Amino acid sequence: MKWTGNVVEWVELIYALYAAGKINNGKTSLKDLFLQMGEIFGIKVKEFSNYFMSIKHRTDGRRTKFMDLLRDAVLKRMEEADRKPSRK
Repeated sequence: MKWTGNVVEWVELIYALYAAGKINNGKTSLKDLFLQMGEIFGIKVKEFSNYFMSIKHRTDGRRTKFMDLLRDAVLKRMEEADRKPSRK
């Protein structure tokens, strides 16, 4: 698999998974999470804390732009599915 988003989006996603403790019951270090997920998706980020700081210091009031985009995409998909006739 290949990650097609940008590095900042990648970092935001990994930090979200880490912060929520959703990988290995929260017992995986952030560094290991970046390494393992990086191997799966073909992306290498060494200075992930620098990217996190740039995410944290966003000035447009949307600190979680990528998470917001993902949420909106899933909700849109659900709404589209709701409009389709159900199969019987």
